[in-house]
Amino acid sequence: MTASSWILFLHVLAALWLTAGVFGSTVIRAQTKKVRDFRAKAFGIRLLARSMKVFSVPGAIVSGVLGLYLVGARGYRFDTLWVTLSSAIWFVMLSVTLFYIAPKVFQLAAAVEAAVAAGEPNPQLDRLMANKLPGILGDVNALGIVILVLLMTVKPG
Repeated sequence: MTASSWILFLHVLAALWLTAGVFGSTVIRAQTKKVRDFRAKAFGIRLLARSMKVFSVPGAIVSGVLGLYLVGARGYRFDTLWVTLSSAIWFVMLSVTLFYIAPKVFQLAAAVEAAVAAGEPNPQLDRLMANKLPGILGDVNALGIVILVLLMTVKPG
């Protein structure tokens, strides 16, 4: 096996890692939203933050960086349509995750820890939980993964 074959393997593995985080988070969010019990809701929020930290963020960074390396290593060009679109989608997804979704999830997790320590929800937790944008953007990231898989499989242009 060549070095670029190993890098491709790691790229796909990191993409699966990212997918586990992003798609898993959609399920966690949906189930946590339905729960009435505060402790169960706190568990779901902790799980969401852990998934972000362990799967989504590392998977997004590693899969993208390795993908950019593979463009040159495999002889593709950055001005090819599928490479340009994939790179742009990845950069937007990474930026949204690193600078908006992850900070909001971690703020929510910190607020839930404070509420658990106090024994009851607080206004900050209620405000953070009412913010639907992180969840919406997480679902958009899931769609982005599907589009990235399509582009990298079909390789248009």
